[in-house]
Amino acid sequence: MITWKEKPRRFVEPPLVTHIECTGFSQAIAKERKAAKIESDAAAERFGPETMARPNGYLTFFKKDTGSASKEPRFTYDAVKDDSTYDPCTPRDTCHPLHTASARKACKVSLATRWQLRSSQAYGWLPPIDEPSFGYGRSAIFLDSSMDKSHLQIGGPWTAR
Repeated sequence: MITWKEKPRRFVEPPLVTHIECTGFSQAIAKERKAAKIESDAAAERFGPETMARPNGYLTFFKKDTGSASKEPRFTYDAVKDDSTYDPCTPRDTCHPLHTASARKACKVSLATRWQLRSSQAYGWLPPIDEPSFGYGRSAIFLDSSMDKSHLQIGGPWTAR
């Protein structure tokens, strides 16, 4: 049986292999690149250079503004006389036990953000929409119909008395 399939995309539009093909492609999209540059320069001028230079990763939009991450000792004497607690779960002694890979593996560090990013953060934020009881609390119909109690009965209609 012969079935019709579309050609793979690599055979429809072959990649640019030679120098002539690459030059032709760059000349074909030169106008588009020029228009995009004009538009991006106008956006940079409209929003300001500080807006365009800030980090724009996905998680940085939701970062909580908590100030400095940790208090570093300024002098060596302060580092030697540091009285921070020792965490025996970390493989190496450090002044920042929550920033280690072992703390992340043990889930000691929670993700604190301004808004919910993960579905696990949604638990407990709002009251429940409804109180599902799945039939429990109203009657025992669910328990009677879903569980096989034949092994619990001594006699039945099938046995002779």
